[in-house]
Amino acid sequence: MLALAACGGEHHDVPLKAEYRKACSAMARQTIGGSEKLVLGRDGWLFVKSELDYLAAGNFTGEAAPSANPEAPPEYADPVPAIVDFNAQLEERGIELYFVPIPVRPAIYPEGVLGADRFTDSDAIPNFDKRIQRVLSVLRGSGVRVIDLTPRFLSLREHPEHGPVFSPSSTHWTPHGASLASRALAKEISARPWYEAVQKKEFRQRWSTEPYSGGTYKALEAATGESRQPEPISMRRILLKTPSGNRRLELSHPDSPVIVMGDSNTIWWKGSQSALPHQLAFDLGFEVDVLSTKGGGANETRLNLVRRARAEPEYLDGKKAVIWCFSARAFTNTREGWIPIPF
Repeated sequence: MLALAACGGEHHDVPLKAEYRKACSAMARQTIGGSEKLVLGRDGWLFVKSELDYLAAGNFTGEAAPSANPEAPPEYADPVPAIVDFNAQLEERGIELYFVPIPVRPAIYPEGVLGADRFTDSDAIPNFDKRIQRVLSVLRGSGVRVIDLTPRFLSLREHPEHGPVFSPSSTHWTPHGASLASRALAKEISARPWYEAVQKKEFRQRWSTEPYSGGTYKALEAATGESRQPEPISMRRILLKTPSGNRRLELSHPDSPVIVMGDSNTIWWKGSQSALPHQLAFDLGFEVDVLSTKGGGANETRLNLVRRARAEPEYLDGKKAVIWCFSARAFTNTREGWIPIPF
């Protein structure tokens, strides 16, 4: 893995960006035999086709949206209207939305697409996905609170103690990546006027390193028979301190003022007590309620919240914040499109 200390600063090498986007498009068409989704990247990386398709696509909002998300109904291809509408519905109920799209791995580790030699003379890894920052700017202009993880991930992608934010063996972020998102969210939420009144608890954190083989390694073995050695992954384990000793955290806390919803990234590493909700509990000082799905970061997770609110009208009482977090590839691979979902 490239050891370059990236900062994700402004980069004006238009030819390199054009080369990168073209390479993503070409690589996406070269799936490994026996697999419809797995792609062999460079320098040991394994990607899935939708990650590369997302980066090869053009702008995914406005008139360009149907071209970027061609399988979606044209009227629902643009994600912005549904996000703005969801934010407005929550605001009507006195709830703040924090919108947190997770960068795809090739955007943070572009050497997996172009090779490490393309960056040996660079002081920083460039940001190859400026489109998402433009979209987040539009959302901010519409009153949506957004957390842009791309610059943060680029600058801290190789922590000397806690390792990378992503690994070749899985499409999901590492506990280090989840902890960066948690700290960014906690900084925003702890500044809100309602935060001080929330009763706090005491938590313990402990970093440890364990071997891990994720879904892409397993898919590679199933498709080709090739077996790769597990990767060392640094885990930030969170436990609740109680009079009888430290104990594990559950993910259901319906009385919490904060809800986390999203795709599988939000609950990945839950068995290790290192998932995003665990990290947030430590950084905020209280547990959060979780309404996430294994997929469907665009629509299913909103449906989870709406169904819960309809079935239990008192559920939203006292809620102050909803964190909506999912992989950015959902912007261009949501087949049903971004459907407005009314409470």
